[in-house]
Amino acid sequence: MWPKAIVLDLDYTIWPCWCDTHLSLPLSKASKTGIEDGRGFKLYLFDDVSSIVKLLSNSGVILIAASRTARPDIAEKLLTLFHIDDKPLISFFRSLQWGQGSKINHVEKAACELHIEEELRRGDVILFDDEARNRDVEEVNCYFFKINQNEGLTFPVFNEALEVWRKSRFGCS
Repeated sequence: MWPKAIVLDLDYTIWPCWCDTHLSLPLSKASKTGIEDGRGFKLYLFDDVSSIVKLLSNSGVILIAASRTARPDIAEKLLTLFHIDDKPLISFFRSLQWGQGSKINHVEKAACELHIEEELRRGDVILFDDEARNRDVEEVNCYFFKINQNEGLTFPVFNEALEVWRKSRFGCS
């Protein structure tokens, strides 16, 4: 059993930096899996992110990107430059939500845009994020799972989150 949608924060959740403060333009593809900024800093996705994104995509789960970045142009460029199986990472996401303020706004706007408001009310949306303050999405019945910013989204955290969500939602794992 899968949730209807999974929301992924970007900075320190899928890649190990704040894209709006740690990177210098221009950005370019450095290798099949890496990006290089204008100062030569090489950036990679956290280890399990590609496999998790593929799994969710193949399982029919809606993917939403949500970032509190002040530079959505940089986040969008990274999502375009990173590839999973020769497909731009950005193409896996059905909604891109940017801007300052609460992630509640991101989640609700994406739910409205994708016509999944009922699924959000039922608790069928999960947010993975490295910042505890974003737990406020629970106010709109979005499940929240905090990840370690040094490791990003990993399979152990992902699997634990799904188990907790399934038990909470259906009473079983």
